Amino acid sequence: MRSGKLLSCAVFSAAALFGQGEAGRAWPFGGTRFSELDLYNLGPLGAKAADADAAPPAPRTSGVRQVARTNDGGKADKGPERLRIELLLHDGPAAKAGLKPGDVVVGVDGAAPFEKGSLKAIADALRKAAAQPKPSVVLLLAGADGKSKKLAVPLAGALKKDETDPQKPAVRGAWARAGAKWLAERQQSDGGFPQTLGGSTGAVVQASVAGLAWIAVGGAERQSPHREAVDRAAKWVAKTVDAPDPFAGRRPQGGANWNQENWAWAHAALFLGELHQRAPSAQLKADLQRCADALTKNQEGGGGWAHGPGGPNGLGYVELNIMAGLALGGLGLAKQAGCKVDAGALGRAMDYVERSSSGGGVGYSTNDGQKGIGNIGRTAGCWLGYRALGFESKKFCDEMKGYVARSVSDVLGGHASLMQQTLLAGVAAAALGGEPHRRFWADLADDALLARAPDGSFQPRPWHESISMGTNSDVSCGDVWTTACWTIVLAADGADKGLAGLAGWAGLKRKT
Repeated sequence: MRSGKLLSCAVFSAAALFGQGEAGRAWPFGGTRFSELDLYNLGPLGAKAADADAAPPAPRTSGVRQVARTNDGGKADKGPERLRIELLLHDGPAAKAGLKPGDVVVGVDGAAPFEKGSLKAIADALRKAAAQPKPSVVLLLAGADGKSKKLAVPLAGALKKDETDPQKPAVRGAWARAGAKWLAERQQSDGGFPQTLGGSTGAVVQASVAGLAWIAVGGAERQSPHREAVDRAAKWVAKTVDAPDPFAGRRPQGGANWNQENWAWAHAALFLGELHQRAPSAQLKADLQRCADALTKNQEGGGGWAHGPGGPNGLGYVELNIMAGLALGGLGLAKQAGCKVDAGALGRAMDYVERSSSGGGVGYSTNDGQKGIGNIGRTAGCWLGYRALGFESKKFCDEMKGYVARSVSDVLGGHASLMQQTLLAGVAAAALGGEPHRRFWADLADDALLARAPDGSFQPRPWHESISMGTNSDVSCGDVWTTACWTIVLAADGADKGLAGLAGWAGLKRKT
């Protein structure tokens, strides 16, 4: 964990902007519409747990949080030594075995107690169990007498022998297909998904990443079971992306700008542009042109992009380069489709990105204290955007490529949304291929296994930043967001038989 630096982050808090629903204990987020529960997912066990020794987070009273990055030895990222069970998937393996909310898991049978963190130990136990004729994990539970007691959790049906290691293309393919199926079962008849964080703007993002997930698993092909879902999503996104951002007129933080519409325009362009690669049409091209025009119009005078137009946000700044990377990617896919993209706007954007950066790592912005400090999400997004636009020959594009290759699996060194970091790094890893792609999956194998629930969905997890902030934006965005992001990353390289990958954004048809 990085130490010594204090970060401020504008969190578009569901509690502050929408209000809380009734409290409950339902899977996956406790039954509240926007839960404050930031829980470790225990993968195929079908359970979620909190740090049994941590104090409860302070109640949120504002959308602005301070993040004190202090060194705790990586406890939040490695997993606590004692896991208190909070939620159980109905009819999941753990619930059927008799695990109860409030039980404290202190280890797994055959291994030392969780003295060095619980996540790797549980992932290793799951892989070991999968090799057994009758897969089962024995959990060690804290007893009232101070001694641990054993609870066997049978995993037949939830854990297959050859489906525990996402370093293998066939495993990534199986997980991606399950994720795509889970998403299709939750798509609404109009093509969208239930709104979570961000109103209609957030819903466009959700439908767009789900669309990208279906395309990556081959959903744009006519014979695919997901083709109708893709078409419905594309029509819904094209219709809804024009809707006014729900926060555009709200100024809850001293007159600050909370407009976030650029997230919708950029993700819509990525989805519709990727679909145009597989199933080109005049309508898709027209919709892409609208996205490109909106992104160009919304570009700030400095050359970057904000969450949305309207001036400084709650922290007093405007541009942020995580948005620039997504905008450049969307503009790149629009350009590949034959849309008109303003060359001047692209020049200003490249100048802004490069002025904010150092050593190939893309900084947060050009502001003091935000300049020159790269991370994998921002750099991967901008590198993918440069490539989509055909700027591989630019010197800075090559510098970014080197940074991405070195740092491709450092998703925990990112900021704000762990899944956003994972998504961008994972697509970039697929684009790079070779050793960086292998390293990405070697380093994230445990995370992917533990994120995957028995129902085929992928669930978010705590990390050092969400623990410091007392809130997790991936939880607020919901499991459609997390499932779609993981599905995209699993299928992005199209390595397993039948997967299409991402021809436009990952540039699979192009050589770097």
